Amino acid sequence: MGLSSESIHVQIHGDEYSIKSDTDEETIKKVAEYVNAKIIEIQEKTASRDRSKVAVLAAMNIAGELFELRQQYDQHQKQIEQIAQKTRKIEQSIQAQLT
Repeated sequence: MGLSSESIHVQIHGDEYSIKSDTDEETIKKVAEYVNAKIIEIQEKTASRDRSKVAVLAAMNIAGELFELRQQYDQHQKQIEQIAQKTRKIEQSIQAQLT
């Protein structure tokens, strides 16, 4: 997929960014709002007013959320596979009883 030819403009932490992406405009704007909200949250929790440090802390926070969700996803995938294996065994048992 190629990048969209039109830019989508978003504001994050008071700065305007022009984004070109295959992602739809609504999603890009929601992501920008989320990032902006995280920056504001971190800024309110820390004494630092250094914009770069606040942005890095927000990025770390978001990355931490991503890693946690990936871990949960992996655990769910393992559970699904275990259930699928048990289901196959039950199906085989039922088929053996029917024949």
